[in-house]
Amino acid sequence: MALHNYSFNSKEPTALQIFPPGAITNPQGKPLHSWQTLILPYLDQQALYQQIDFSKPWHARANQKPFLKEVPEYLNPKTEARHSSDGYALSHYVGNELLLKQKAGMPFNEIRDGMSNTILAVEIGEHFKPWGDPTSLTTPEKVIGPNRKSPSTGGTNVLLADGAVRFIPEDIDPEILKALSTPAGGEEIGEY
Repeated sequence: MALHNYSFNSKEPTALQIFPPGAITNPQGKPLHSWQTLILPYLDQQALYQQIDFSKPWHARANQKPFLKEVPEYLNPKTEARHSSDGYALSHYVGNELLLKQKAGMPFNEIRDGMSNTILAVEIGEHFKPWGDPTSLTTPEKVIGPNRKSPSTGGTNVLLADGAVRFIPEDIDPEILKALSTPAGGEEIGEY
């Protein structure tokens, strides 16, 4: 819901509702903040959001305090790790970099495969990053499937662009997973 609320509160006209960018960067292209930072106000975390200096990287000394705070919505109750070795609060979820692109949000109307057929974010079972880290993005095939660690037994929970949460079995056909990962690939998606 926070991702959709971000869109509906953006400065874009209603016809151009967009998801947040996967990361925002400085003018030189250096990543500064993650998509998870951008949606804080829509998770009832406005006070935390207002503590962040968006002109500086998330891990800059001036930004250290807010990024040490856990955000409950970014934590999976099945996972014990809560902080990185340097104290930053972690997220147990990553965004789909095919949809949450760096520097620019994807307009809803560019998700031509359908919002209910496109993965937006994925739970992960290892290699957690702090929620402020702008590199907390991946392609779903790198974290879903056989021999991929998941906090869920037999598969992985994903957030679809329409806001639904679905369970993806670890033995999903790789072509179906690829189709669910792309926002405008035009692939047919069967049962999974």
